[in-house]
Amino acid sequence: MVRIIRRLVALLAIVVVIALVAAVGVSAVITGRALPRTSGTIRIEGLHAPVSVIRDQAGIAQIYAADPHDLFLAQGYVHAQDRLWQMEFWRHISSGRLAELFGPSELATDRFIRTLGWRAAAERDLGALSGETRDALQAYADGVNAYLADHRGSLGLPFVVAGLKNGSGGLGGYQPEPWTVLDSIAWQKVQAFNLGGNYAQEIFRLFADAKLGDPALTDQLNPPYAADMPVIVPSTGAPTAAADTTGERAAVAGTTGADLAAWRELVGLGQHALALAGLDRATGLVGSHGIGSNDWVVAPSKSATGRALLANDPHLGISMPSVWYMNGLHCRDVSPACPYDVSGVSFPGSPLVILGHNARIAWGATNVGPDVEDLFIERVDPADPGKYLYRGQSIPFETRQETIRVAGGPDETITVRSTRHGPILNDVVDELKDSSTLYALRWTATAAPDTTLQAFLEINRAGSWDDFRAALRSYVAPSQNFVYADVEGHIGYQVPGWIPVRADPRDRGARPVPGWDGAHEWVDRIPYDALPRLFDPPSGLIVTANNAVVDRGNRYFISDEWDPGYRAKRITGLLGEAAAAGGVTTEAMRRIQLDTTILRAPLVTRHLSGVEPRTADGATVRSQIRAWDGRCELDRRGCSAYMAFEYRLLRGLFDDDLGDLARDYVGTPVAWQALIALLDRPTDRWWDDRTTSDRVETAPEIIAAALDAAGRDLRAALGDESGWTWGRLHTATFREPTFGSSGIGPLEWYFDVGPLAVPGAAGAVNNTYYRFSRAYPDPSDPTSRPATDLRTIFEVTNLPSYRLTVDLGDLDGARIVQTTGQSGNPFDRHYGDLVTAWARGETVPLPFSRAAVEASAAATLTLAP
Repeated sequence: MVRIIRRLVALLAIVVVIALVAAVGVSAVITGRALPRTSGTIRIEGLHAPVSVIRDQAGIAQIYAADPHDLFLAQGYVHAQDRLWQMEFWRHISSGRLAELFGPSELATDRFIRTLGWRAAAERDLGALSGETRDALQAYADGVNAYLADHRGSLGLPFVVAGLKNGSGGLGGYQPEPWTVLDSIAWQKVQAFNLGGNYAQEIFRLFADAKLGDPALTDQLNPPYAADMPVIVPSTGAPTAAADTTGERAAVAGTTGADLAAWRELVGLGQHALALAGLDRATGLVGSHGIGSNDWVVAPSKSATGRALLANDPHLGISMPSVWYMNGLHCRDVSPACPYDVSGVSFPGSPLVILGHNARIAWGATNVGPDVEDLFIERVDPADPGKYLYRGQSIPFETRQETIRVAGGPDETITVRSTRHGPILNDVVDELKDSSTLYALRWTATAAPDTTLQAFLEINRAGSWDDFRAALRSYVAPSQNFVYADVEGHIGYQVPGWIPVRADPRDRGARPVPGWDGAHEWVDRIPYDALPRLFDPPSGLIVTANNAVVDRGNRYFISDEWDPGYRAKRITGLLGEAAAAGGVTTEAMRRIQLDTTILRAPLVTRHLSGVEPRTADGATVRSQIRAWDGRCELDRRGCSAYMAFEYRLLRGLFDDDLGDLARDYVGTPVAWQALIALLDRPTDRWWDDRTTSDRVETAPEIIAAALDAAGRDLRAALGDESGWTWGRLHTATFREPTFGSSGIGPLEWYFDVGPLAVPGAAGAVNNTYYRFSRAYPDPSDPTSRPATDLRTIFEVTNLPSYRLTVDLGDLDGARIVQTTGQSGNPFDRHYGDLVTAWARGETVPLPFSRAAVEASAAATLTLAP
């Protein structure tokens, strides 16, 4: 019997080994067939003339064509070669069709997206675009479809897994439907939603008002922009009137914990879609989540070379692959008939270069964050539930039917209701459908036709400041701080976009407003020529880092929700030092992009004087902070000590007052500012711990407790104090958002890269973000447990997604890097090959002239008719 059992075990082992070998072999074949062909000749129907695609050692693709049609067709083909699964996945996000791929688990996300109407709005946008823009989009789509036709039945592993999962394909993978121009346009809505609006903050204020019992206390959680922080375009006028929220406060009555959970669920659906897209992996109702950017331009008077300089590093979510694709678009003979000669980064799924430079100008962008979303409270006509009230009239809801196909389940048809203010959000979540209070979302990106892609088409070929500004007149959303530099030595700054003017000038969009009385309507948009701009300022520097664009003296309201300004202040100071020391160089700018100094820290740590922790580890935290140089490099124990202390101090200050809302608030930039303000008021009611009824705590007691808690946390996570280095706490894992985040070990090993220790921190110029919400119960998942390990709490969610520096006098000397690599195909040599370089702060060349591109060539592909 024993012999038989041994033989069976041996036979089973052989079968397992054979199965594993077969699985590895099949995976290798599927992986290999997805790798792009980068040399030789590929024939594509529809091309007018041969196109050259020259790739360098980093995989950066430079495309040379005879006319715009061929140029954009080739870009579509090249994007599909390297990023087809990402493109396919993104278009399912933008159109609310995730359940087609992943089944019922994504049905609620689709409901949210369909309700907001991203794809429907894209259809309207298409009609507003110029014929030239539509032609570019169609040529791009033709290029993607040429790739699909060439690879029918031979796509990569994600298509195979998705096909097997949803029953639409076997080992050949499911066949995606043809690419359309709407697929490219709809992606713009995802970007606009990611970077524009504040409806979630309105919801937070609504529930904070109810929790705290006084909107004035809620307002203390959102301190005004500090007077000593940089303003990009300061005014000389008198401050505008203070916001009048009397009418808004009437909406507070009736909010409950169940309502909060339902609204959190609704907001979370949108954030989940953004996380899947790789744009934002943070959660919560408050704050920028680390979404932001740095950019600046330097005039010749301040540069070492006597030419204008530009730097840009946008901050977006961590993902695999990067949201960016590095490429150039070049007409062989630049002329009015073919005016493109441009290089930088693009979005897979869309034509053009989004950020970069051409032969005459360079441009970069950071997020403005204007208030372009308002929640309107609608009243249903009590005599007819199919109508709502507006200025004494009963008006029928506009309705449309949306059918959502679900892999492995029946189709679902939803009815989307809209008022004059926008779609009703309540219908997304079952718990809100029967509410007597309905909320409609008005948002600029869907309120009017959006021609932003047309603006980028015109920017790509702009040759002067006037051309650049003219191009941005077509720009709608998301509003950005565009900086500009050119070969003539000019620098400039322009805010474009559709920013509403509200009927009541005191209305600053902080809370939901009544929709029935007509008193809070959007009556206009800020005229383009009234939007903030600068040209060749005397300072010779323009710096933007999501800080305040204007002050309260500006004629038009743009926002009250700016980044606190520490990054902008630090960049401005470092540029000034470099200018005084012989002039700013691109090398100096790259060092500035990597700066890890936390400027807010001294405003907090100065209050440690006289505070005595009760534990030895608490005392160690205090001593480490006192010895710290303020930087968050990998070896800095002081950074770990400060960040753990700040985390615990924020929780000690706000958890008891905010309850469930603390999860949304603690760790956000506005929480930093509220903390700093309250430290100067050590006996303020916020310091009292509401969970203790027998005493009233003051700031020193809460600070001491935070030091002790931070010491316990650090010892539990990292052991002895000698190991309390920031690099051990602060890591980044580049996860593919579909199968790389599936929880299936082999798939995650196949798709993901990391973890890597990375420098930087939230609020540094080298800006990274992490989710303190992980340390709180997840209201959407009762089975989850709050994280207690600081290594989980400080794991990176958002980061600098790419870095660019360029001297307009040396375009071939431009340097660039994005977070992962050019390819989205695992085991391609360019899948993740830039991760280590990015983490180390290194960059790669971005050659521009044809001679420089050919000199750096690693492979050349010809696309022929």
